[in-house]
Amino acid sequence: MNRLPPWCLGLATLLVLTVACLWNYDPPVAGTQRWGIVFPSPLPVGTSEPILVTGQTGAGDFLVVRYVSESSIVFAYDSWGHGGPSSSPIVVPPGAHHRLAIDLPSLSAVPGKIEAEAQLVRVVFDGTVVLDAKVAFHSSRIPRVSFGRNPLGGTSCGPEFHGQLLRENGRSLLSNPHAVDTPAERFFTWLQLDPWQFVVIALTSLAVAWTWRARCRGTRPAAAALVSALTATARSHRAFLFATLLCSAAFTSVLTSGTFRVIYPETFCNFYDFQALSLLQGRLDVPEESLQEEAFVYAGKIYGYFGVTPALIRIPFVIFGLAFGELSRAAMLLYYAATLLAAYLILLDATRLLRPDRPRPATWQTMLFTAHVGLGSTVFFLGSRAYIYHEAILCGIMFAVFSCWCALRHLAAPQGRWWLGALALGTLSVHARPPTGLFALTVLGCVAAAHLFRFSPSSRLSSSPSPFRPLAIGALSVFGVLSFNALSYVKFRTFEGCPLRLNVQYTPERLAKIDGQQFHAANLPYGLSSYLLHPNVEITRHFPWLYIGPAVQRQSFPQAKIDFPDRALALPYGMTGLFVLASIAAAWAAVKSPAARLPVLTLWAAAVPVSVAMFAAIATSERYTGDFCPFLFCAAAFGLAAPRWRPLTTAALAAATLWACLLTLAITVHYQGTMVWGVPEDVQKNYRQLRAHVDGFFLGSVPPSR
Repeated sequence: MNRLPPWCLGLATLLVLTVACLWNYDPPVAGTQRWGIVFPSPLPVGTSEPILVTGQTGAGDFLVVRYVSESSIVFAYDSWGHGGPSSSPIVVPPGAHHRLAIDLPSLSAVPGKIEAEAQLVRVVFDGTVVLDAKVAFHSSRIPRVSFGRNPLGGTSCGPEFHGQLLRENGRSLLSNPHAVDTPAERFFTWLQLDPWQFVVIALTSLAVAWTWRARCRGTRPAAAALVSALTATARSHRAFLFATLLCSAAFTSVLTSGTFRVIYPETFCNFYDFQALSLLQGRLDVPEESLQEEAFVYAGKIYGYFGVTPALIRIPFVIFGLAFGELSRAAMLLYYAATLLAAYLILLDATRLLRPDRPRPATWQTMLFTAHVGLGSTVFFLGSRAYIYHEAILCGIMFAVFSCWCALRHLAAPQGRWWLGALALGTLSVHARPPTGLFALTVLGCVAAAHLFRFSPSSRLSSSPSPFRPLAIGALSVFGVLSFNALSYVKFRTFEGCPLRLNVQYTPERLAKIDGQQFHAANLPYGLSSYLLHPNVEITRHFPWLYIGPAVQRQSFPQAKIDFPDRALALPYGMTGLFVLASIAAAWAAVKSPAARLPVLTLWAAAVPVSVAMFAAIATSERYTGDFCPFLFCAAAFGLAAPRWRPLTTAALAAATLWACLLTLAITVHYQGTMVWGVPEDVQKNYRQLRAHVDGFFLGSVPPSR
């Protein structure tokens, strides 16, 4: 086996993967279908039989034939849940051969086309148009087409057609597209319509060949050493792994409403799948069904204001047609666990920097920090609902924290290339959630400024010996932020990141109330109160006992131009431990430890632009507090690493962490059970029953509706 040439193994991999892709490959059946048809003899009067069926159960379209008499038929179209038109009766002699041409709108709504070109069903029978009407239809994202069979169980027809369906060349049509094309036709259709699958397969085959070549050259001990090193690393960081496992289990339970099904078609969660499909086709517009009321319409096309980063991550799945529209839960779980890892990496580096005598955080610090980040912050609240709003924020947080980790490493070692990771990850964060990316790239820009101007022993500013590199890094950081506006220009022909006038929800009257703008200086006091000052926590006698109170009243800020004042917990009350660590403890560290001074000041300075943007925005919401999480996680790590914690301060921090975790859990389950739209009715019903049972046990009463 070791003598097998690498190219042979690579070629074998290519062939096996190609056959695997083609094994169940259904070529899209698009365009006009021209067949020969022979009806059964005698005609089964009073029954209906399928001619062409597309889609899936609950979202299918049917073209059927109804036998109305011994010598006449009717063609009928039925879209699941919508119905459809029928033709006039047509006289047909049983057993005769007829010509049939069919156009269905669902046949043009297959991969390779973002949206259908027409909404007309058209049936031509023996050269005569017998049915021509505008109809409802279901997009066939996965090409499921059946000829003469009804595999969906629709009630508009029986299970199968008892006559004959023939191709123009006389070959019989069976129940699926495999019978339509020869193996060679299927292969070349696959290459033409799914070239990205072949590209991925070819790259995978090259990787297998290269790996085998390296193994044959005797690098296996290095692989064994890598496994040994990973095992040792897992042992040394077992406290973090244990805390992450518990946090991830709790997050998954909430995210999936206790089912632990991470592959699931949530409502309003297929936008990124459609965006990935459009990117593969070299375009940015998406079909209307992917955005609903969040659609932005420009030049007759529909776009989203959401960034493309989550769509980029979905591209491999879209290429191979895996779990289309069902990945939001899995993606959010991945982002969540990765966020915990990124925050822990910053804590490790902060501890090594500030406490070289003890370069690893204590077990209690690791457990407490991970628990607060994972259970007592907005990242856990985002698990209340898996849809694109929450996924975008969580994705942005994850990339931003990793970017900050790289930037802080570059701050400590400017000769290295950590800035490349910070720039790439920060840009990805911008294109997931602009505020989080703004913070991450501002951190990198501040690091570049710190390297450009360093304090000399005489306390005067002196230029760095090589100013070009920090200048270039700073400029690239600015370009990374502006890349979101550049992409907006490609879509909307304006550099506004979110041109509200193009959104289908914004009427002229609504735009006039906010002057058509997303940010106003007059909103700064309102935003400051919402996110920092307003004690918006309600404690009641009814389960879950802790609630978010009403939003800050606009009457208190008459000059503010707020479009969407939703409930939000001020940071000192919602993420108490992290806020104290990022402010008071970090300030103490900066004063007492010179090594902490520059990183802490860098993080604080980088927090200013994103804070101003959030305070000036026209909307407030609890989920938007997630935009402050990258700053809180990074600064809190330095606050936790620097001080010499005494029993009293440790107990106070533990109490603050416990409070934040309990509060976050309470508002998360209540938000999921009663407030957010799109949650299955059974989940909300179970929550109402739980509240009634708990309140009945403790109070003997039914909880009021909130």
